[in-house]
Amino acid sequence: MSLVQAVILGVVQGITEFFPISSSGHLVIMQNIFGFRKDMLVFDIFLHFGTLISIVIFFRKDIMDMMRKGSQVLKFIVIGCVPTFLIGILLKGIAEPLFTDARLVGSCLIITGIFLFIASFFAAYWKKIRKDRPVGILNSLVIGIAQGIAVIPGISRSGATIGAGLIAGLNEEAALKFSFLLALPAVLGANLLKARQICGNLVSIDALPFAIGGIAAMVTGLAAIKALFGILKRNMLFLFGIYCIFVGAAVIALVR
Repeated sequence: MSLVQAVILGVVQGITEFFPISSSGHLVIMQNIFGFRKDMLVFDIFLHFGTLISIVIFFRKDIMDMMRKGSQVLKFIVIGCVPTFLIGILLKGIAEPLFTDARLVGSCLIITGIFLFIASFFAAYWKKIRKDRPVGILNSLVIGIAQGIAVIPGISRSGATIGAGLIAGLNEEAALKFSFLLALPAVLGANLLKARQICGNLVSIDALPFAIGGIAAMVTGLAAIKALFGILKRNMLFLFGIYCIFVGAAVIALVR
């Protein structure tokens, strides 16, 4: 892998991890374009840790508040992680082989796009009647379920969780914050497990492209989170839905 390819994949990860258009799906597509046929699991771990750091940096104040004793948000994060963990275990064996199936990724991108249209409609509905609902236990479970399903490549994690929050009646800021705070333990845990599986291969990798890719993902991720706040406040989530449907259809039509 060249440094240019590492930077491109890092930028793609940073944008697509937070924009609701599926980072895993786009990495599969880009790796197909670059002609990578070998397992890219180690590189994907570096990219995900890069975006994980960007969440910590951007939401550092919220994380500090959450860690204070008696935090309601922390309780809801723990509740939301339960269905994510259980569904992740159930789908793990099914989802991993799908990372090499670009046509299936395209189909799941279309599903993501349709879901984003539905979420955008509900966001407009709740805003129209001027009623914001709290996160609560039930909504935490629903959003956690959405995050668990997003282990399937092409199903956007941020799209599934933010969309579920908007449908449940959370305002845009609350839905986005809860989505990304919920991602912290899930992404960290999943990548630690992956790293443990491949730790014996770490000595044989070329570390520079991997590190450069992770840094590119982190920097791009910070910009993407900030941009997403503005997009959500304008209730323009449906634009990502259009994009997902278009890309998904193109992948299905072009990939053989």
